[in-house]
Amino acid sequence: MKTHPLSPERCGATKLEAEEILFAAMVAMELAKPDLPEWKRHCIDTYVECKEDHWTGSCYDCFRSCEGQKGEWPDNRCRPKKKGS
Repeated sequence: MKTHPLSPERCGATKLEAEEILFAAMVAMELAKPDLPEWKRHCIDTYVECKEDHWTGSCYDCFRSCEGQKGEWPDNRCRPKKKGS
């Protein structure tokens, strides 16, 4: 990706994989800010949990919604999968 940032497929990554990598880097930079509002930290922490635990729904879309609502995660769209799913 570093060599061909506009052509991730040349490095073996799909466009979606490249977007996720770049978004993860942005999240890491945000978390490093000492003055990050608590509501934004909540959105980021919940986004990370969503991605790591493979919740239902689009974690990215829900993160953006959470940002717009200043910390209110859309539980009706992104939530943990039910046990046994």
